Amino acid sequence: MDRGQIALKLSIDSLGLKFQIDDFRDRLILQKAVYLVQAAGVHLGYYYQWYLHGPYSPSLTRDAYPMSAELASGMDESQGWKLGEHSRKRLKQIQNLVVGEGPQEDRARWLELLASVHFLIDRGQVPGIDAKKICETLGRFKKTFKEAEVQAAIADLKEYELLKA
Repeated sequence: MDRGQIALKLSIDSLGLKFQIDDFRDRLILQKAVYLVQAAGVHLGYYYQWYLHGPYSPSLTRDAYPMSAELASGMDESQGWKLGEHSRKRLKQIQNLVVGEGPQEDRARWLELLASVHFLIDRGQVPGIDAKKICETLGRFKKTFKEAEVQAAIADLKEYELLKA
């Protein structure tokens, strides 16, 4: 693992998530969790673009597969390393937002919504923080989120200081 991959592994560990990419849901959770981690100010160096399920980083995918293989073989080069104080503090602050409770399928959907809402606002794809406009934009991407869900996502993103109030 290089230093960036070690930081990625330590960030995932700090959130209390397992580093797994066995199925689509696992990969979706990883992509959206890392997006939100970076939105919170933990700099891991992944660039995101819009894809079928919201923000997506091809370079994260390229890192995840070899890392998963290394971890499965018992190699974990992140041992002995630690994140900086700012990163550890910020990860602790957003842990409940990212990890949440309930079934993993629900978590994957919720993380997709959180990351998508943040991405659309952050990249100026919607005017301001307007749940109705965000819902309409998501609908154009064939997303079936309801306006009330978008409002809840906006509230959580503000509460965890990922969006300005």
